[in-house]
Amino acid sequence: MIPKEISARLRKGDTMCKRFDDWSQEIKNFCDKNGYSFEKAKSLSQCWGKDDLFLQYFDPDSESVRKGLGLLDETPMPLVLYIKRLPDGRLLFKQTEHTKKYLA
Repeated sequence: MIPKEISARLRKGDTMCKRFDDWSQEIKNFCDKNGYSFEKAKSLSQCWGKDDLFLQYFDPDSESVRKGLGLLDETPMPLVLYIKRLPDGRLLFKQTEHTKKYLA
């Protein structure tokens, strides 16, 4: 189960990832260029590695949360946007079938 304080932060849209903060201007530029909401991007759940960032949609009102399972039911969160830092320093943005739904 997701701890209440983290779940509350996810609902409020707190940025929990330094990688997002570091790349925020480039992410904002991408959103502006493609007609997406940067505010919505900031509110998504974030998962990251050394050179990448995954933005995923967490539904705090989902049935698994209501049942108290949190993420224990192993239902994956939809991947909304994948961002990778290339060796030359540029960011590569890969949209998914969920990008427009959650960022437009």
